[in-house]
Amino acid sequence: MDWSKAKTILILIFAVLNVILYLGNLNIAETSNSIPSSSEIKKMNDILKENNIVVKAEIPKNYKPMPMLLVKLKNYTKAYIEGNFLNGSRYISYDNGSFYNIENGTIEVKNGFFYYKISDEKFTKMDKDEAFNYIKSFVKSKNLEEKYSVINEYADGNKYTVEYTEVYNGINVDVSYMKGVISNDAFSFESTWLIPIREEKEKREIIPPINALLKLLDVDEGHHNIIVKEIKPVYFFSWRNADTGEAIPTWRITTENSVYYVNAYTGNIEER
Repeated sequence: MDWSKAKTILILIFAVLNVILYLGNLNIAETSNSIPSSSEIKKMNDILKENNIVVKAEIPKNYKPMPMLLVKLKNYTKAYIEGNFLNGSRYISYDNGSFYNIENGTIEVKNGFFYYKISDEKFTKMDKDEAFNYIKSFVKSKNLEEKYSVINEYADGNKYTVEYTEVYNGINVDVSYMKGVISNDAFSFESTWLIPIREEKEKREIIPPINALLKLLDVDEGHHNIIVKEIKPVYFFSWRNADTGEAIPTWRITTENSVYYVNAYTGNIEER
């Protein structure tokens, strides 16, 4: 492949698209986004193929301007843990979180992350429906239910998983999740959850998904091919430095080996 020629084509395409996006942001419409022409999309698809990036996913065609979403990281407080789990059990505090010893198990809480695990022979006797019902009843009885959660259930042999993801106004909020797993004689539950506060008023155009896919040219997964399984718009928030902030619109690209978040405003890959 003539990589120099490919880069020249990319620069021209991005220059045109940046002008379109800039003009579009001067007068944002609620219902449409600037879309590359079919010839531009074909050129970009050719570049992906020539660089061993195989897209086995449907590329979204209908996408709208998006605002940022102000979110807050859920805090599993000492009062919540004591009221719902401890019942007088002892615990040891450390750093910014706590580790609790409970009957047949443990609880760990730190920086918005909650983890619970117990062992009991009763779990080995549960079938799929009993395991799924146990996990969902646990979420309800421990006051873990969330307004914007969507439930998915999975069975893999004797491993049963119920996963809750967050969807706000039709858009996933990453990486907000809850997951309960029953396997052999153990039940575990973990959660990190973002609480939506409000959408920002300004809606800005987002880059086309094909542009986000081109960012994979900068990625090295250590394999001959990069196989794209899904690409979709999501909100993304990293709480490494703050527990409240703006979740940004991104294109979440799922490959066979990893997940990437491409900022839908700037086109930069976000650090997870």
